[in-house]
Amino acid sequence: MNFPNEISGTFTKNITLGTGSLRVYNGSSLFLTFTQDAIVVTDNSFSIDVSNLFPDNGDYFILIDEGLFISGAEVYKGISNPTKWTFTIADGEFEATEFSNEFLTN
Repeated sequence: MNFPNEISGTFTKNITLGTGSLRVYNGSSLFLTFTQDAIVVTDNSFSIDVSNLFPDNGDYFILIDEGLFISGAEVYKGISNPTKWTFTIADGEFEATEFSNEFLTN
């Protein structure tokens, strides 16, 4: 399988962790939840180790709580639309959509 060993994202500004979670759905069912303890932040990027957590096939999407990432006084609005950050694993191959992490002020 060519699925990466991590879920990662890069912002245009340095970030810190706020509160909330990043959730991965398989179809319409909640599959994995990652809280602040599982998220590593370095400068303007975050990563989550997902080694050996995904089965070989499925359609997935990611939602992020508002406030999980913060830059100074700005709060990241999160992702609440299931069509924004999607990926598929089919026959061991990984295919993802590109997603822009726009940092927006509340």
